[in-house]
Amino acid sequence: MAEFSTSTVVPYPREVVERWHARPGALTRLTPEFSMAIEAEPHPPLAPGAKAQMQVSVPGSYGVVRVPFVTEHTEPPAPDTFAETLVRGPMKTWEHTHTFETVKSPTADSPDGFCRITDRVEYSVAPGGFPGAAEFDEAALEPTLRAAFEGRHDRLLDELAYDAELAAFGGPKKILVAGSSGLVGQQVVAMLQTAGHEVRRLIRSTPRRENEVRWNPDLGLLDRGAVAWADVVVHLGGASIGRRFTAEGKRRILDSRVDSTKLLALTIGDLPASERPEAFVCASAVGYYGSDRDDEQLTESAARGEGFLAEVCEAWEREAAQVEQYGVRRVSIRTGVVMSTLGGVLRLQLPLFLLGFGGRVGSGEQWLAWVSLDDITRIYARAVMDPQLSGPVNAVAPDVVRQADFARTLAGMLSRPAALPLPTLAPRLVLGREAAAELAVADQRVVPAALAAAGYEFAHPSLESALAATLGIRRDTEAPAEQPAQAPAGQAPVEQAAPAS
Repeated sequence: MAEFSTSTVVPYPREVVERWHARPGALTRLTPEFSMAIEAEPHPPLAPGAKAQMQVSVPGSYGVVRVPFVTEHTEPPAPDTFAETLVRGPMKTWEHTHTFETVKSPTADSPDGFCRITDRVEYSVAPGGFPGAAEFDEAALEPTLRAAFEGRHDRLLDELAYDAELAAFGGPKKILVAGSSGLVGQQVVAMLQTAGHEVRRLIRSTPRRENEVRWNPDLGLLDRGAVAWADVVVHLGGASIGRRFTAEGKRRILDSRVDSTKLLALTIGDLPASERPEAFVCASAVGYYGSDRDDEQLTESAARGEGFLAEVCEAWEREAAQVEQYGVRRVSIRTGVVMSTLGGVLRLQLPLFLLGFGGRVGSGEQWLAWVSLDDITRIYARAVMDPQLSGPVNAVAPDVVRQADFARTLAGMLSRPAALPLPTLAPRLVLGREAAAELAVADQRVVPAALAAAGYEFAHPSLESALAATLGIRRDTEAPAEQPAQAPAGQAPVEQAAPAS
């Protein structure tokens, strides 16, 4: 049996850090994208007997190959500690103990001290548990574990700092979320919950938890009381657009967005003024601008483009905007291509690039409007809290790139060539001519003007930063465990303790 241990100090009081970990969504927000995909968090969080269902990345696969990993929380061995053990997965054994303790802060500005987090894992590998496990020495997993826990540390610091930013806009809110099971929705709910907000989820199936509310947009069924309960309503729902644009496919794409948004907006309008939510934050997409805008810089004031998706986004935003006549703030989040190994375009392309078959799509001259998963999550949370954000908001990174540049950057980070361009015929064969033109080879130079005006600072403003984070590629020369943690304003930084092997 092998043992791995790491200890780090974060510049926040122990009570703050421990409370954050005990909230729903903490595992989702804490876990680096390259390390694990969270399928179900333990419920209640950290309670003995509660199980977490995950898909853990096979070492060296950059998240392309993931295998089931289920753990169960056990009785903590000591106060200010939680522990988990393996239920099912590629390991033979896995015992993880997570301990919080107060340490003296280096300044008098923090009388409550800082928090040291110590993670200790005892594990053994099951032969055949994952590809290559038969030849795997247990000690060889240490770099993988170290990268995962260093990633957790980085994410924890980022989350606590951003929570403080959001808190500057006001106290905890009650938030009703539709479309919470998707790639972005899962992260948005987790961020709002760990920031201390109360979240209820609109779902189409039978509710199993106290924070779930059933609705059926197809039948026009929605509990008015659930909407009246909320300070803010967030809607991220809609059928996948990654399909052929047949008559039936188009109907499903359009109706799933327009009908559900209309139901939410009408329900908000039917409530007495004193019971209406203060804001309605609704998804949209950069498809609003059409698929062929060449070098035109597209701010939120740019005209709608041509094509099916542009028509869908216009109808979608028009329904969301109905709440404005009732005095409710409306935000339509025009989302770009989300860069994440957990799903979307990058996850589809990554296997080809790892095999050395990646390259530009079409001519490669098309502008690619993209955003990291962390930033699109933060943008939704900011839209919930910031009363100055309203109307359409371009949720794209400022570093818009051409398709050829994207291919070269991704291939370079993976140390692979990018010499095999994908002809436009290939996506046409899969998606059909119309969908391929609007999805695979769309040309949109979108600018995040509204976010810039609001002073939003991107977690990943460059493509290199976003890809490094989701692939687990370190871009600095020193491990973060040897870097000073960033302290809150008014406090001095503190050195992290070096991980123990």
